[in-house]
Amino acid sequence: MNKLKIFIFSTLVLGSTACEQVLDQLPQTSVVSEIKDASTARAALNGAYNGLQSANYIGTRYQLLPDLQSGNLRHTGTFSDFAEIANRSILTNNTSVTGMWTQIYTSILRDNFLIKYVPSINESGFTDAAKNQIVAEAKFLRAFNYFNLVRWWGDVPLVLDPTEQANETLKVSRSSTADVYKQIYADIDAALPYLPTTNKGKATKNAALALKARAALYQKDYAAVVSLCDQIIASGQHSLVPTFSNIFATQGTSESIWELSFETTNSNTLAFFLFSTALGGRNEIRPNTTLASAYSATDTRRILTTSYDAQLKYFRINGTDFPVLFRYAEVILNRAEALAELGRNAEALTALNLIRNRAGIGDADATLVSNPTALKTEIFTQRRLELALEGHYFFDLVRTGRAAATLSNWASTQALLPIPQRERDSNPNMTQNPGY
Repeated sequence: MNKLKIFIFSTLVLGSTACEQVLDQLPQTSVVSEIKDASTARAALNGAYNGLQSANYIGTRYQLLPDLQSGNLRHTGTFSDFAEIANRSILTNNTSVTGMWTQIYTSILRDNFLIKYVPSINESGFTDAAKNQIVAEAKFLRAFNYFNLVRWWGDVPLVLDPTEQANETLKVSRSSTADVYKQIYADIDAALPYLPTTNKGKATKNAALALKARAALYQKDYAAVVSLCDQIIASGQHSLVPTFSNIFATQGTSESIWELSFETTNSNTLAFFLFSTALGGRNEIRPNTTLASAYSATDTRRILTTSYDAQLKYFRINGTDFPVLFRYAEVILNRAEALAELGRNAEALTALNLIRNRAGIGDADATLVSNPTALKTEIFTQRRLELALEGHYFFDLVRTGRAAATLSNWASTQALLPIPQRERDSNPNMTQNPGY
């Protein structure tokens, strides 16, 4: 039996008391967990997925803070940490930044325990296939978590072993972005052979391919993006939902590749932060008028993305919205962007028109095929309009070099968040990002 003592002793590993504005505080005492058999292994895997659900992560901040940074959303409430992010004048003790860093590493810790201990379980009936799938799901989750760390903070500590006691090994240094991406790809590649084909609430082969395609897009490996997206398309498992609103109104649509479920007993605060007090929310953030004006009047995405009422993408005030973390429309847009970067303009335009026609705005001008710059701009525009409020726009501005021309008072140091001060106070080897 492997008795795994998980000590909460550092913001790198688990704990944080800095999130007084966050609904789900992390525990501050030692926790003992056992992974000893099939039952506890599956429970631990559920715990790894549950680690994503915090309001510090996919429960709110993963989707909304990048759009707050980019101006798709504006700050209308009272939280000082949100105001700093909206103004891109973020302090090193920002509670949302600290909370996100902490929660992602909490999730990685859970992944690491599964990856290390599940293979050694010896229980009759607990097959190698079952164990391989659990480890594969944990590796997918670890890759997803590290991708989010590296795009928010750049170089980050690469912790691949479970931390079982407080000692000097906690004082880790930051690994290079290149090394983190190598590990992301390694985890995805190791997971792919053992992931199931279907199960939209958890990791699948197509979810892993979609994650790898997204990572490759950030790395500007456009040939890989096309190849990975083509594999998803060729699987025949996904298609665009004809009615845009149904993506968010109905769970498990054909467009959903990976989505995260919430219940009233384990809820998110997406609608709560967006809705007015009259609708039971706290009116903390709102879609910006500049986002609304970017849509044409006939665009079926406009109201669902920019309304101030219950027609938003996140509309369940009881916190049971199910964020779609990878959807088929993104795969099409990733492929279109990569094709355009490779000079395959006609193919890129054909892919782009799938998104435009579903939105009710018809084909783009055919002359874009002979105007690569305009074609890339149109793909970028449709990406913003399609994926708004889903946590993409700020990162898209940065990775495509459009931030300086789009955002007022932009400085290149704003591309990354500060390493939380609590982390640096507890670890002298942790350097700070420039500008903080």
